[in-house]
Amino acid sequence: MRRVNLIDILIILIIIFSAYSFITKESAVYEQVDEYYFTGSQIYKATNSMEFLDSKGFLYDTWVRGYWWSDNLAFMETGYVIDSGEGTFTFLRESGEIVEIGGRMSYKEQIGASEITLIIKTKSTVNYRMYSGTYDGLDPYLEEVSSIASFLNEFQIDDIAISGSIAFDLDIMASKVFDEQINDVLRKELFYVKDISFHSDDGGASIDLVQASIAELASLEGILEEQGIYVGELFSSDLNIFVRSGMEIGELDKYWIKEYIADNLSSKVDSDENSIHIRL
Repeated sequence: MRRVNLIDILIILIIIFSAYSFITKESAVYEQVDEYYFTGSQIYKATNSMEFLDSKGFLYDTWVRGYWWSDNLAFMETGYVIDSGEGTFTFLRESGEIVEIGGRMSYKEQIGASEITLIIKTKSTVNYRMYSGTYDGLDPYLEEVSSIASFLNEFQIDDIAISGSIAFDLDIMASKVFDEQINDVLRKELFYVKDISFHSDDGGASIDLVQASIAELASLEGILEEQGIYVGELFSSDLNIFVRSGMEIGELDKYWIKEYIADNLSSKVDSDENSIHIRL
Protein backbone atom coordinates (compact mmCIF):
# COMPACT_ATOMS: atom_id res chain seq x y z
CA MET A 1 0.00 0.00 0.00
CA ARG A 2 1.45 3.37 -1.05
CA ARG A 3 2.12 5.85 1.72
CA VAL A 4 0.41 9.22 1.56
CA ASN A 5 2.97 11.92 0.96
CA LEU A 6 2.87 15.71 1.07
CA ILE A 7 1.88 16.03 -2.60
CA ASP A 8 -1.15 13.75 -2.06
CA ILE A 9 -2.25 15.89 0.89
CA LEU A 10 -1.93 19.06 -1.17
CA ILE A 11 -4.01 17.54 -3.98
CA ILE A 12 -6.72 16.52 -1.52
CA LEU A 13 -6.80 19.99 0.01
CA ILE A 14 -7.07 21.61 -3.43
CA ILE A 15 -10.01 19.34 -4.34
CA ILE A 16 -11.80 20.12 -1.06
CA PHE A 17 -11.21 23.85 -1.44
CA SER A 18 -12.45 23.79 -5.05
CA ALA A 19 -15.59 21.89 -4.09
CA TYR A 20 -16.28 24.30 -1.22
CA SER A 21 -15.82 27.31 -3.49
CA PHE A 22 -18.19 25.85 -6.09
CA ILE A 23 -20.89 25.07 -3.52
CA THR A 24 -20.72 28.50 -1.87
CA LYS A 25 -20.74 30.19 -5.27
CA GLU A 26 -23.81 28.25 -6.36
CA SER A 27 -25.50 29.04 -3.04
CA ALA A 28 -24.90 32.74 -3.60
CA VAL A 29 -26.49 32.54 -7.02
CA TYR A 30 -29.67 30.92 -5.72
CA GLU A 31 -29.80 32.68 -2.36
CA GLN A 32 -33.09 34.52 -2.11
CA VAL A 33 -33.22 38.18 -1.15
CA ASP A 34 -36.31 39.45 0.66
CA GLU A 35 -35.62 43.14 0.06
CA TYR A 36 -33.85 45.31 -2.49
CA TYR A 37 -32.77 48.78 -1.34
CA PHE A 38 -31.93 51.69 -3.67
CA THR A 39 -31.13 55.34 -3.25
CA GLY A 40 -32.91 57.91 -5.40
CA SER A 41 -29.85 58.21 -7.64
CA GLN A 42 -30.16 54.46 -8.36
CA ILE A 43 -33.64 54.85 -9.87
CA TYR A 44 -32.69 53.01 -13.07
CA LYS A 45 -31.47 50.01 -11.08
CA ALA A 46 -34.69 50.12 -9.07
CA THR A 47 -36.96 50.11 -12.12
CA ASN A 48 -34.89 47.38 -13.77
CA SER A 49 -35.43 45.24 -10.66
CA MET A 50 -39.17 45.99 -10.75
CA GLU A 51 -39.39 44.87 -14.37
CA PHE A 52 -37.39 41.73 -13.55
CA LEU A 53 -39.70 40.81 -10.65
CA ASP A 54 -42.80 41.58 -12.73
CA SER A 55 -41.57 39.34 -15.55
CA LYS A 56 -41.33 36.47 -13.05
CA GLY A 57 -44.77 37.24 -11.63
CA PHE A 58 -43.43 37.91 -8.13
CA LEU A 59 -45.55 39.89 -5.70
CA TYR A 60 -43.79 42.74 -3.90
CA ASP A 61 -44.59 45.92 -2.02
CA THR A 62 -42.60 49.10 -2.54
CA TRP A 63 -41.59 51.53 0.20
CA VAL A 64 -40.67 55.04 -0.92
CA ARG A 65 -39.23 58.00 0.92
CA GLY A 66 -39.02 61.28 -0.98
CA TYR A 67 -40.84 64.55 -1.55
CA TRP A 68 -43.65 66.05 -3.59
CA TRP A 69 -42.37 68.27 -6.36
CA SER A 70 -45.39 70.58 -6.12
CA ASP A 71 -44.69 71.84 -2.57
CA ASN A 72 -41.53 69.99 -1.46
CA LEU A 73 -43.44 68.25 1.37
CA ALA A 74 -42.13 64.90 2.59
CA PHE A 75 -43.53 61.66 1.16
CA MET A 76 -43.09 58.25 2.83
CA GLU A 77 -45.42 55.36 2.00
CA THR A 78 -45.62 51.70 1.15
CA GLY A 79 -47.66 50.89 -1.95
CA TYR A 80 -47.84 48.76 -5.08
CA VAL A 81 -46.04 49.34 -8.39
CA ILE A 82 -48.46 48.91 -11.29
CA ASP A 83 -46.07 49.98 -14.06
CA SER A 84 -42.41 50.87 -14.47
CA GLY A 85 -40.12 52.21 -17.16
CA GLU A 86 -36.69 53.71 -17.51
CA GLY A 87 -36.14 55.76 -14.39
CA THR A 88 -39.80 56.13 -13.43
CA PHE A 89 -42.62 54.02 -12.02
CA THR A 90 -46.35 54.24 -11.38
CA PHE A 91 -47.21 53.83 -7.71
CA LEU A 92 -50.62 52.82 -6.35
CA ARG A 93 -51.20 54.28 -2.89
CA GLU A 94 -53.34 52.49 -0.31
CA SER A 95 -55.94 55.23 -0.78
CA GLY A 96 -56.33 54.18 -4.42
CA GLU A 97 -54.59 57.29 -5.74
CA ILE A 98 -52.03 56.75 -8.49
CA VAL A 99 -48.83 58.83 -8.56
CA GLU A 100 -45.76 58.91 -10.78
CA ILE A 101 -42.40 58.61 -9.04
CA GLY A 102 -38.93 59.36 -10.36
CA GLY A 103 -35.44 59.64 -8.92
CA ARG A 104 -33.98 62.22 -6.60
CA MET A 105 -33.33 64.69 -9.43
CA SER A 106 -36.57 64.04 -11.33
CA TYR A 107 -38.89 66.91 -12.17
CA LYS A 108 -41.43 65.45 -14.63
CA GLU A 109 -42.92 63.06 -12.07
CA GLN A 110 -45.05 64.04 -9.08
CA ILE A 111 -42.62 62.63 -6.52
CA GLY A 112 -38.84 62.55 -6.33
CA ALA A 113 -37.62 59.46 -4.46
CA SER A 114 -34.58 59.58 -2.19
CA GLU A 115 -34.95 55.97 -0.99
CA ILE A 116 -36.73 52.93 -2.47
CA THR A 117 -37.12 49.46 -0.97
CA LEU A 118 -38.72 46.53 -2.80
CA ILE A 119 -40.24 44.14 -0.24
CA ILE A 120 -40.56 40.74 -1.92
CA LYS A 121 -43.45 38.57 -0.71
CA THR A 122 -42.93 35.58 -3.03
CA LYS A 123 -40.34 32.78 -2.91
CA SER A 124 -41.15 31.13 -6.26
CA THR A 125 -43.72 31.29 -9.05
CA VAL A 126 -45.17 28.67 -11.38
CA ASN A 127 -46.38 30.19 -14.63
CA TYR A 128 -48.58 28.32 -17.12
CA ARG A 129 -51.31 28.91 -19.70
CA MET A 130 -54.87 27.90 -18.82
CA TYR A 131 -57.17 27.31 -21.78
CA SER A 132 -60.20 29.47 -22.55
CA GLY A 133 -63.64 28.42 -21.38
CA THR A 134 -67.20 29.37 -20.46
CA TYR A 135 -68.33 29.70 -16.83
CA ASP A 136 -71.64 30.27 -15.05
CA GLY A 137 -70.30 33.37 -13.27
CA LEU A 138 -67.33 35.03 -11.62
CA ASP A 139 -67.29 32.73 -8.58
CA PRO A 140 -67.12 29.47 -10.61
CA TYR A 141 -64.50 31.12 -12.80
CA LEU A 142 -62.21 31.99 -9.88
CA GLU A 143 -62.89 28.64 -8.22
CA GLU A 144 -61.70 26.83 -11.35
CA VAL A 145 -58.48 28.85 -11.43
CA SER A 146 -57.86 28.03 -7.77
CA SER A 147 -58.80 24.37 -8.16
CA ILE A 148 -56.37 23.80 -11.04
CA ALA A 149 -53.54 25.39 -9.05
CA SER A 150 -54.30 23.39 -5.89
CA PHE A 151 -51.79 20.65 -6.77
CA LEU A 152 -49.14 23.21 -5.76
CA ASN A 153 -50.51 23.61 -2.22
CA GLU A 154 -47.54 21.74 -0.77
CA PHE A 155 -45.40 24.73 -1.74
CA GLN A 156 -47.55 27.04 0.40
CA ILE A 157 -49.49 29.03 -2.20
CA ASP A 158 -49.59 32.66 -1.11
CA ASP A 159 -51.45 34.06 -4.07
CA ILE A 160 -52.56 33.35 -7.62
CA ALA A 161 -52.51 36.08 -10.26
CA ILE A 162 -54.09 35.96 -13.71
CA SER A 163 -53.65 37.86 -16.96
CA GLY A 164 -56.30 37.63 -19.66
CA SER A 165 -59.82 38.84 -20.34
CA ILE A 166 -63.44 37.94 -19.70
CA ALA A 167 -66.54 38.87 -21.70
CA PHE A 168 -70.22 38.70 -20.75
CA ASP A 169 -73.65 39.88 -21.90
CA LEU A 170 -74.83 43.20 -20.51
CA ASP A 171 -77.92 45.22 -21.34
CA ILE A 172 -76.12 48.51 -21.89
CA MET A 173 -75.20 50.99 -24.60
CA ALA A 174 -71.49 51.44 -25.20
CA SER A 175 -70.21 54.57 -23.45
CA LYS A 176 -66.63 55.77 -22.95
CA VAL A 177 -67.76 57.99 -20.09
CA PHE A 178 -69.35 55.02 -18.32
CA ASP A 179 -66.23 52.93 -18.94
CA GLU A 180 -64.05 55.59 -17.34
CA GLN A 181 -66.31 55.75 -14.29
CA ILE A 182 -66.18 51.98 -13.81
CA ASN A 183 -62.42 51.85 -14.36
CA ASP A 184 -61.90 54.57 -11.78
CA VAL A 185 -63.90 52.58 -9.20
CA LEU A 186 -62.11 49.31 -10.00
CA ARG A 187 -58.69 50.90 -9.78
CA LYS A 188 -59.44 52.35 -6.35
CA GLU A 189 -61.00 49.17 -4.97
CA LEU A 190 -58.57 46.52 -6.23
CA PHE A 191 -55.01 46.83 -4.94
CA TYR A 192 -52.81 43.90 -6.02
CA VAL A 193 -53.76 44.20 -9.68
CA LYS A 194 -51.27 45.53 -12.23
CA ASP A 195 -54.03 46.68 -14.54
CA ILE A 196 -57.78 46.24 -14.96
CA SER A 197 -59.79 47.75 -17.79
CA PHE A 198 -63.57 47.63 -18.31
CA HIS A 199 -64.96 48.07 -21.85
CA SER A 200 -68.66 48.32 -22.69
CA ASP A 201 -70.09 47.32 -26.04
CA ASP A 202 -73.64 47.28 -27.34
CA GLY A 203 -75.18 44.31 -25.54
CA GLY A 204 -72.06 43.25 -23.70
CA ALA A 205 -68.89 44.12 -21.84
CA SER A 206 -65.38 42.84 -21.29
CA ILE A 207 -62.71 43.19 -18.60
CA ASP A 208 -58.99 42.95 -19.33
CA LEU A 209 -56.73 41.85 -16.47
CA VAL A 210 -52.96 42.03 -15.96
CA GLN A 211 -51.45 40.06 -13.05
CA ALA A 212 -54.65 40.38 -11.06
CA SER A 213 -54.65 38.62 -7.70
CA ILE A 214 -57.67 36.32 -7.42
CA ALA A 215 -57.85 37.26 -3.73
CA GLU A 216 -58.59 40.80 -4.91
CA LEU A 217 -60.95 39.59 -7.65
CA ALA A 218 -63.08 37.81 -5.04
CA SER A 219 -64.73 41.19 -4.41
CA LEU A 220 -65.09 42.09 -8.10
CA GLU A 221 -68.68 40.85 -8.45
CA GLY A 222 -69.87 42.92 -5.49
CA ILE A 223 -68.08 46.03 -6.77
CA LEU A 224 -69.67 45.68 -10.20
CA GLU A 225 -73.13 45.08 -8.76
CA GLU A 226 -72.87 48.31 -6.79
CA GLN A 227 -72.42 50.00 -10.17
CA GLY A 228 -75.46 48.23 -11.64
CA ILE A 229 -73.43 45.62 -13.55
CA TYR A 230 -74.51 42.01 -13.12
CA VAL A 231 -72.25 39.28 -14.50
CA GLY A 232 -73.94 36.05 -15.51
CA GLU A 233 -72.41 33.49 -17.83
CA LEU A 234 -69.00 34.62 -19.02
CA PHE A 235 -66.36 33.60 -21.50
CA SER A 236 -62.70 33.66 -20.51
CA SER A 237 -59.80 33.95 -22.92
CA ASP A 238 -56.69 31.85 -22.42
CA LEU A 239 -55.20 32.91 -19.09
CA ASN A 240 -51.60 33.42 -18.11
CA ILE A 241 -51.48 32.05 -14.55
CA PHE A 242 -48.90 32.98 -11.92
CA VAL A 243 -49.02 30.74 -8.83
CA ARG A 244 -47.01 32.49 -6.11
CA SER A 245 -45.57 30.31 -3.35
CA GLY A 246 -44.30 31.03 0.13
CA MET A 247 -41.80 28.17 -0.16
CA GLU A 248 -38.89 28.04 -2.57
CA ILE A 249 -39.41 25.37 -5.23
CA GLY A 250 -36.41 23.06 -5.66
CA GLU A 251 -34.75 22.00 -8.88
CA LEU A 252 -36.14 18.45 -8.72
CA ASP A 253 -39.64 19.80 -8.04
CA LYS A 254 -39.61 21.53 -11.42
CA TYR A 255 -39.66 18.17 -13.23
CA TRP A 256 -42.46 16.84 -11.04
CA ILE A 257 -44.59 19.95 -11.68
CA LYS A 258 -44.27 19.63 -15.45
CA GLU A 259 -44.98 15.88 -15.32
CA TYR A 260 -48.06 16.42 -13.13
CA ILE A 261 -49.52 18.98 -15.52
CA ALA A 262 -48.86 16.70 -18.51
CA ASP A 263 -50.42 13.66 -16.79
CA ASN A 264 -53.39 15.28 -15.02
CA LEU A 265 -54.21 18.75 -16.37
CA SER A 266 -53.49 18.65 -20.10
CA SER A 267 -57.18 19.16 -20.96
CA LYS A 268 -57.21 22.47 -19.09
CA VAL A 269 -53.60 23.66 -19.17
CA ASP A 270 -51.02 23.86 -21.95
CA SER A 271 -48.77 20.93 -21.02
CA ASP A 272 -45.94 21.79 -23.41
CA GLU A 273 -42.93 21.93 -21.09
CA ASN A 274 -41.75 25.09 -22.85
CA SER A 275 -45.01 26.78 -21.80
CA ILE A 276 -44.53 26.03 -18.12
CA HIS A 277 -42.08 28.25 -16.26
CA ILE A 278 -40.90 27.88 -12.67
CA ARG A 279 -39.13 30.99 -11.38
CA LEU A 280 -37.03 31.09 -8.22
